[in-house]
Amino acid sequence: MDDTATGAARLRFSGLLAHQHDASLTGLYLPHRPGNGHAGQPEPSGEGRSPTALHAAEHLFQEVCAEHNIAGDWHSPYGAPTALLSSFAKATDLCIVGQPDAPGGVAALGVDGIGDIIVSAGVPVLGLPHNVTLPREIRRIVVAWNGSREARRAIGDAWQLLGRAQDIFLVGINRLPAGDDPSLADIVHLMEKHGLRAQAVSVREDTEASDGVQLLAVSEQYDADLLVMGAYGHGPTRERVFGGATRTVLKHMSIPVLLSH
Repeated sequence: MDDTATGAARLRFSGLLAHQHDASLTGLYLPHRPGNGHAGQPEPSGEGRSPTALHAAEHLFQEVCAEHNIAGDWHSPYGAPTALLSSFAKATDLCIVGQPDAPGGVAALGVDGIGDIIVSAGVPVLGLPHNVTLPREIRRIVVAWNGSREARRAIGDAWQLLGRAQDIFLVGINRLPAGDDPSLADIVHLMEKHGLRAQAVSVREDTEASDGVQLLAVSEQYDADLLVMGAYGHGPTRERVFGGATRTVLKHMSIPVLLSH
């Protein structure tokens, strides 16, 4: 949480999601500090914090928890935002963050900071975009599939959300000259065994667009409320140097994205 309008929208979405899944909510206050060097840098005690903003954020958190009749734990620690969020996330089922480098984003967490959390927290990370109306229910889900460990982990991490969905689209970006990846059908069959109906969608790799761009385009095409994907299959360091689907999606998401490593 922070003290911006973006943070308020993120909190309200989180409260509703917790209510829908009979969950509790933990609020971690990491105020936005423009110009802070890196998310890994410790926050000097009290620096950049407004007591008024802090109290307003805590009041809003308690208000949202009461509105949805959910239990809530509020924390406003000092320290390096990345380390704090990663540590607190380990004791949860899901870590919810704002889009990196967005106006009024969470603390100093850029793409690299959120990438560190995705890799280190051990739980899925749900990224929420800014400047869009967040869905009240997650009914249509696009699941990215490339046969990787990360992609399979993401499906498992999203199981509760998939179980409530009306429409599931399992999307494979096809680079095989011989045809579609046969594992795409295998995963659809696995979902069917668990009572989930998924539609396989094979995207031909016949453009210069990156995988990330194509996943965002397919999500828009199917009017998805959520994109589920494995993150940093090549490692965050390689993606920082060469780019990658995870970074592209984090920077340009227009719907919530669940990322799992």
